[in-house]
Amino acid sequence: MKPIIFDFNHPVDLSQAGGKGLNLHRLTTANFPVPPGFIVSTDVYKAFVAHNNLQERIVALSQQTKTGDMASFEQASSAIRALFAEGDIPADIREAITQVRKALSGPVAVRSSATAEDLPEASFAGQQDTFLHVQGEDAVTTAVTQCWSSLWTARAMAYRQQQAIAPDEVALAVVVQQMVPADIAGVLFTLNPVTGNKREMMVNATWGLGEALVAGQVNPDTFVLDKTTGAIKSSQLGDKAVMTAVAETGTMVTAVAPDKQHQSAITPDQAAQLAELGRAIEAHFGQPQDIEWAIANGQLYILQSRPVTVTGGVPGDDDWPPFAHEHINDFDLWTQADMGERWPEPITPFTWSIWVPITQDNMMVSFEGAVDDKLRAIQWIKRAYGRAYLNEGAIGFGLNHAFGMPASSGASSFAAPELIPPVLNKYRWGTLLKRTPLLLKMLRVWEKNATYFESQFPQIDAWVEAFFDRDLTPLTDMALWQEANGIWYDRMMEYITYHANVTSMTTTAYGQMEGLVEKALGQKEVTQTLTSGLSDVIAAEIVPLLWQMAEEIKSAGLADVVLTNEPDVALAELKGRAETQPFLDQLDHFLKRHGHRCMSEAEYRYPRWREDPAQVILSLSSYLQLDGQQFDPVAIEESQRQKREEATTLVASKLDPFRRRYFYSSLKRLQRLMRLRDNGQHFLVKLIMPVRVIFAEIACRWVERGWLTTDDDFYFIAASEIEQVLQAGNPNDLDLTTDLIAIAAERRKAHVYWFSQSFPEVLDAQGNPIVTETSDDPHVLTGIAASQGNVTGIARVIHTPQDAIQLQQGEILVTRATDPGWTPVFSVISGIVLEVGGQLSHGAIVAREYGLPAVVNVAGATQKIKDGDQITVDGSLGRVLLM
Repeated sequence: MKPIIFDFNHPVDLSQAGGKGLNLHRLTTANFPVPPGFIVSTDVYKAFVAHNNLQERIVALSQQTKTGDMASFEQASSAIRALFAEGDIPADIREAITQVRKALSGPVAVRSSATAEDLPEASFAGQQDTFLHVQGEDAVTTAVTQCWSSLWTARAMAYRQQQAIAPDEVALAVVVQQMVPADIAGVLFTLNPVTGNKREMMVNATWGLGEALVAGQVNPDTFVLDKTTGAIKSSQLGDKAVMTAVAETGTMVTAVAPDKQHQSAITPDQAAQLAELGRAIEAHFGQPQDIEWAIANGQLYILQSRPVTVTGGVPGDDDWPPFAHEHINDFDLWTQADMGERWPEPITPFTWSIWVPITQDNMMVSFEGAVDDKLRAIQWIKRAYGRAYLNEGAIGFGLNHAFGMPASSGASSFAAPELIPPVLNKYRWGTLLKRTPLLLKMLRVWEKNATYFESQFPQIDAWVEAFFDRDLTPLTDMALWQEANGIWYDRMMEYITYHANVTSMTTTAYGQMEGLVEKALGQKEVTQTLTSGLSDVIAAEIVPLLWQMAEEIKSAGLADVVLTNEPDVALAELKGRAETQPFLDQLDHFLKRHGHRCMSEAEYRYPRWREDPAQVILSLSSYLQLDGQQFDPVAIEESQRQKREEATTLVASKLDPFRRRYFYSSLKRLQRLMRLRDNGQHFLVKLIMPVRVIFAEIACRWVERGWLTTDDDFYFIAASEIEQVLQAGNPNDLDLTTDLIAIAAERRKAHVYWFSQSFPEVLDAQGNPIVTETSDDPHVLTGIAASQGNVTGIARVIHTPQDAIQLQQGEILVTRATDPGWTPVFSVISGIVLEVGGQLSHGAIVAREYGLPAVVNVAGATQKIKDGDQITVDGSLGRVLLM
């Protein structure tokens, strides 16, 4: 007779031992700390069913259930379970269980183990019964029978029907395991089940046995662990008011002593031990695991392990090649400032992998001459909720640590200055005195770099035009890649450094001017007007040029061509008419000057206007519906210039002659720096254009070879992976877990998911959201005053740049952030509300150029303001009033 009862060391398969039993066998034979036990195989269940003639009656009762009718399942379950309660265990089986039971000392736990349980494709966890602290032979065999019976609970039957598992296909094994009198127990997920992050683990822990936790009777402690080190990244202590404890027979729920309720159930060392075991178990099974564990007398035990069937809400692959290191500092504070303006949408894997090293290198340049191990260890950019965040806390730390300056000296560019630790807002005079020569030298170098940067603008134009005169066809994929990541990358890094110098000086100069104006007038917001209406701001040319093109189309009598056709069709028809040559000359000039722009221009995925001129035609449709009375760019420019001059005269009149001279010289410098900062961005983005074209060329070639389905797939492959393919010459020659098409498809699922999810503006050092409310009045949203004025109108909430075409004349734009690619819509709108940005962000600068009231850094604006609401934007006080 073949064996029907096995200890955990005996070879078994799923059909004999069920999911739980098989996994305990695999854990035991791999020497994991599993309490000893044995498996009552499915053959025993079948023998019991046959001995009591139950099979036909079970199937008949199962067939009486109706999908969606839980009452029918309850009725069938009660009848089937009554059959098990009335049945007899054959004498030989009872004797065999009794003999094996004697090898275990003390009480035991008796757990169900279904053949369809604990599989990756279906989760049956918790649908069958468990009995703890079972003592005595009769009690064990009774518990075994009750476990068999629990295969037929109403919820288990309904779930199997949903999974299309027939009632005659299932059988149940039972695990009998030596009881662990746990002092602490819990569950370990070897990934973060909330976010799906596979570089993190999550632990729930509570006092006593784990039953109260599993049953949802206790609020446990929750810990997020770094998967590699086991360090606790974040913790949330539950009240742990009750716990499951052993009773004379079975278990009981009892109160936890008040002094222990808010103590952490596990120590950092125990967390690290759990992480170490979790990593090993996951590696053993080859996939993420849901592990039940217990600690008794300081010894850690593994009670069971099953595959994780749900990875949070994130579908597909959201775990693409990570940042090189994730070092956590107490001062880390992650915000959407700057990053949210560059990437208002979830970032693609390719773009992320390119910009991480650029950002890291660029931040180090900011502290050149004062870099030490603490600064080198900082992580400056982070991806969370699918989006890029900047370490604003680290900037404050760097200013204070490297130069002895208070973090608040950079506050004008911060999104959450109030959250910077107070200790960083104090002068460190010793460090400041030590660094003063370096700071003075840096300022001289920065001024020199700024002058040189501006002198190089014609050279950048020449490089880009020379690039477009070339034929890329003869170049190999590798040659193209090396040019993008060699010549163009080196140029970009050089000029990013100069632009960073200009930005730092502009931020400081703006803050100083605010202080001067505050003392003179008591209204620092007048500084906005002092820096509006500036001449020679390149981005400000976009709207007038578009307006001129629209006027040219009108004069040719061809407005309907643009208004009644799709943009690409309209462009083709315009090119085919002789009378449109003046317009086509204007378009050609526009594309050479501004064709490197597009919405979300830091995202490599999107074609630039020069690559896809139909985008410009789409923008023209709004202008064609305007007339000179609704919009006159010349009049707007003159109005803003006049306001600036009036504000300048007003401030000067409040100052004594000495401070007046200082004001004029400081204002001239600030205006020059602001102009240079915005124009510098124009040329930095122009340097991205050839790189984008090269990447697009490689993508098209890979589609032609069948390596990718569409050229858009390219942007869901990380740069390091693309480099591997280039070096190998063919993705089929690489040891990839799957092909490039499948990799891109899975990552696209996660990327699309993040578009539909809300996300926090600010994260703490561990990556947890920080919610700050700035007003008690739900009808008032506050932010940063970015452009003076007051306007009431209809809010148009725009979630993606592609939706901006919906904007109608006079509406108020409400969105995440804008970059220069949004400039064409500024002629249509009457005001702006942005979730991201500061007074020096592009959206603020262009709003001032066109006299549009603007409030930026309004947390949750796109959720709190409903599309079509009437709102008032107060750009002077930084408030948005909901009507």
